Amino acid sequence: MNSDISSFHAWLTSRIRPTLQKDNGWILWCDPRREWLDLLKKAAEADDLDLWADPDEHELAIRNRFATEPRKSRVVWLPRSEEEITWFRVFEPEADLIWEARLVSALRDYGVQIPGDREDELVPLLPAYVNERFDSPRSDWKDFTAGSAKGELVNDRKILEVLAGSAGEFDRLRSEGRFEIFARRAREDFGLPDPEQMDEEAWRRETTAVLLCTEAAEASPQSPPAEKARIIPPGLPREHALALLRQWEENITYIPSFERAVKRADTITSLAPWAEGLEAPPASAGSRIVEEVVLKKFLDHLSGITDVEALAEELYRDQTIFNEREARFWGSTATDKVGWRHLSSLAGVAHRLVTHAGAEKTWTRTGDAIEWYANGGWNLDVAGEVLFTEIPDLPVDLKTIRGSLRRHYLRTIDRIGRRFSDLLEKDQAALAALPTAGERALSILGDAPSRTAYIFLDALRLDLGHRLAGKINEGEPEQRAEVTIARAPVPSITSLGKPFALPVDSHTLRVNLSPDQKAFSVTTGDSGNLAVAERWRDWFRKTLGVTTFLSIEEIIDGKKVKKATSSSPLLVVEGAEFDTTGHDGSLKLDGAGDDLDRYTTALRKLRDAGYSQIIVVTDHGFFHWQPDPDEIEESKPEGERLWTSRRAVVGKNLTHKTALALPVPSSDLTAMVPRSVNAFRTYGGLGFFHGGATLQELIVPVVLVHWPQKAKKVNVVLKPVGEITSEIPRIQVEPGAGGQQKLIGADSNLLSRKVLVKIKDSQTGKVIFRHDDAVTIEPAGEAQTIALTLVDASSAPPFGSKILVVVQDADDEEILAREEVELRVEIDEFW
Repeated sequence: MNSDISSFHAWLTSRIRPTLQKDNGWILWCDPRREWLDLLKKAAEADDLDLWADPDEHELAIRNRFATEPRKSRVVWLPRSEEEITWFRVFEPEADLIWEARLVSALRDYGVQIPGDREDELVPLLPAYVNERFDSPRSDWKDFTAGSAKGELVNDRKILEVLAGSAGEFDRLRSEGRFEIFARRAREDFGLPDPEQMDEEAWRRETTAVLLCTEAAEASPQSPPAEKARIIPPGLPREHALALLRQWEENITYIPSFERAVKRADTITSLAPWAEGLEAPPASAGSRIVEEVVLKKFLDHLSGITDVEALAEELYRDQTIFNEREARFWGSTATDKVGWRHLSSLAGVAHRLVTHAGAEKTWTRTGDAIEWYANGGWNLDVAGEVLFTEIPDLPVDLKTIRGSLRRHYLRTIDRIGRRFSDLLEKDQAALAALPTAGERALSILGDAPSRTAYIFLDALRLDLGHRLAGKINEGEPEQRAEVTIARAPVPSITSLGKPFALPVDSHTLRVNLSPDQKAFSVTTGDSGNLAVAERWRDWFRKTLGVTTFLSIEEIIDGKKVKKATSSSPLLVVEGAEFDTTGHDGSLKLDGAGDDLDRYTTALRKLRDAGYSQIIVVTDHGFFHWQPDPDEIEESKPEGERLWTSRRAVVGKNLTHKTALALPVPSSDLTAMVPRSVNAFRTYGGLGFFHGGATLQELIVPVVLVHWPQKAKKVNVVLKPVGEITSEIPRIQVEPGAGGQQKLIGADSNLLSRKVLVKIKDSQTGKVIFRHDDAVTIEPAGEAQTIALTLVDASSAPPFGSKILVVVQDADDEEILAREEVELRVEIDEFW
């Protein structure tokens, strides 16, 4: 570093240069406090001085060396006062200058104001502080105080580093001559335990306990914990300590150490009984044991409520509390999370149940029910998925609460279904007025569809269409996907619904039963039976010139996807995952999330291939239900029964005492459909039902996606990593240049990007750390923190190895950023 002409370095040089410029002039530097040693070494290196300054060299050895060495200009340093010199005294009279000034006196001569009444406080700080400011201008000294010196030598970040860093921080501070300053700052500026009174590990545990108890007292001043000795009194030290706690929670480097330290500290505090005794949840968030106690109190109370509607009301009322606690460290950031997410999820279900409670009572027409369902009633189906998706190791109390909400949900959709059936029996005009999915698509396609993909997804219920659109819109600078509703035919089955999803006027279709009455036949002109998959594809070939039909799997694989141009014909894609997993039971057990993610990936792949318009249609919806015995219609419709299923009987001149009679579109046939969620017959456990006439089966989505033709994915930047110090490393990525336009918004042509982060062995290429769920980088979004997990401890490289952090596009595996870093953790210690 270049020295300022007004620096202390320059001042010191000006004092000793005249002597050293003499012929063989030399200085005997007496420094009994050893406060000049590091400064002289620094000056010697910068100014090319001949310095003898070895604290371990005996004075006799220095004398003998001086006697035999040729005389030249040099500085001979001794850790003695002039009076204490013994062996070297024989040469003392020859010195051109004997330096005895203390550092504090030299600083005063230099111009630093050091009050005499503060000298004892400041002197211990001076060697390290002057070392830091050796080349700084004199103006930097104008606000010199004990506080500023301590803060600069051991700043707040250093306090955090000692508290949260690797083992050996105390020893490092001692070797640097800064331990006493650190200890004073910890005691005086932060109110923490005295580091000089305990070893490093004990100090860290006790300090963490003090921080947690102080946070609890700050959050609950009227009911603080009983451990007064662990509560920092109100004032500036408390403010500093609580800021330190927050920084520790949020610093991605130290999050793992925070998690471990809090668990250890919780074992020596009385925060658990303190939290147990509080009437309301505390605002504090640092202690894990407090979070566990508060969660258990809620679960004990909620699981004891037997009235399912009262339970839903209670969950709804406390939803904000659950969401807030889930968003805190132990609910979201920690590796070993407290289960707020489960309670928050159930509260979300309760919110939907309460919000839509009694909605059917306001309906007077079929159109009212359809409007309700289209404008948010479909959220009840989202609630149903949450309730029936299996969660491994769900605590018993949460299972009890979930079971109660399941009963409430089933009652609700049955009640809604019955009301819709009553209205539909009298008024079918609103349903008939809705276009089919194919008619919606026809109005979008026009005469010359270019860069368009036509996607048919079997059993895409309305809520799933909205969720798919939400995933497409996630992170985009403007809306890319929108959902409109359409009408599925009755019976709501694939052999009818798929032909009605063709982009044709439904009045041109003709529906019949096959001669053996086992299947439906749907035709338009001389098309052949469009209920047969190959004839359905032939219609696209002959009518719209389609040459390529792909599956969702083939789109994701990408090998058969060609770049779209303005002259490319329509691309047709088919997917049947929801129908397949619905019938085999896995949709109910696992939920729709994975399939929706796959569909989203497929649509993004098509976008990247140049398809700027995508139309998603479906054949029918569905619901899950386990009918009670009284919900199974034992009697079948009377009349000419030609075709039967669990949810419908088709024929002519049919009658039934309770079932609905609905026309099969484009035919002279009638479908008799059980009311609400009832069935003519059933089997197995919780059933996957479609074919009938509930809102879930009949009102289906059409998803239209538009992307700009000149679109470009946002660049991604990997924030500097440097080294990996944790077994659960956290990496930050953010949008690159062109994406971070926070004031005016991002360029509408920029697209969000899904990314994955991996850490590989630089030598072998083996993946050491990874994460499974792709993260969305938004064009105008914030940096995203990604927690990675260890893949295989047995193949991890040793401490100190070079490893590679790689950021990849989740859709096409393009390498977006990389950094070679050092592994600074012993993997075996943690596994």
